[in-house]
Amino acid sequence: MRKERKLLSVMILGILSMVLLLSVTIPINFTTRASVPYSLHKTMEQLTSAVQLPRWFLPFANQDSTRYNIIALPSPSITAPAHELKLISATPSEAVISFKHEDDRRRFRFIASPDSRKKGASVVSLTLSNTLWKQMLDQDEVEKEVIRSLKNLESFTNDTRRFYGYEIRRDNVTDSSLLFITTSIEPTQKAAASRILFDSLLVYVKNNRIAHNGKRLFYSRPIKAGELQIFAGLSVQSTVTPKPSDGITKKTIPTGSKLLVANFKGPYKNIETVYRALEKYRSDYALVSTTIPFEDFQTAGYGFNPDEVVEIKVCYPIN
Repeated sequence: MRKERKLLSVMILGILSMVLLLSVTIPINFTTRASVPYSLHKTMEQLTSAVQLPRWFLPFANQDSTRYNIIALPSPSITAPAHELKLISATPSEAVISFKHEDDRRRFRFIASPDSRKKGASVVSLTLSNTLWKQMLDQDEVEKEVIRSLKNLESFTNDTRRFYGYEIRRDNVTDSSLLFITTSIEPTQKAAASRILFDSLLVYVKNNRIAHNGKRLFYSRPIKAGELQIFAGLSVQSTVTPKPSDGITKKTIPTGSKLLVANFKGPYKNIETVYRALEKYRSDYALVSTTIPFEDFQTAGYGFNPDEVVEIKVCYPIN
């Protein structure tokens, strides 16, 4: 019995020794993947653009842009006191990136492919060959930083606030009946003219005893150089149809229609940044717009001056 136990102990020790030997001598491929919510083309832009690379690749993504230098041509590169990144080569689905930490420089091959589980999305993969021991207990700093960067690419591209500058969400129309009034003006008259339009609407709903919930909508569009068309609207609960002579139009939007929505807070003159973010989001996700974006005022009042700090929900109707 003792001999059997001794033999079993020897066998177990032998197996453990073999496992340990294999763990420090035999390389194994380890793959890290990032889920990116964009097409292959847009995903490869994150891997090859001098603008996009420092937004997610560490440590640059956590640093102020004054702490590193970007060179776009002939090949994107980013340099900082202890780090350097350079795009070595790229194809429509692969990017080879050189990354240096202090005196240790390596090349890493990132492969992008369509995500079979999510339509329109992609997966970026990075495969490293390491022994099990090194991978689990003794991974070097360069590999750690690159793996952290790939994970940061996933969180960055899936966070609209980080990627576009605003939290953008998809919503549905809840107020379907609107009264609108419009006029053409010079751009400098926007504040005063919009006040006149909203005043006219409020007088109309009061005189016609039309119930409204206080929601004020506004949008504008350029007609030609030096001329702007502005629209003011109120959400109403009424079957009344304005006469053509009233200069007011009733519009019904099917309840449940889709919207892109972003909230803005700041000087009114900066609201164009939200419009640009929404348009970029729409384009990146290949969404089709049904009309131009509009503003849903959250701040009391209307006819805001350029420097006035406001809160506005900007909505972009889509299919």
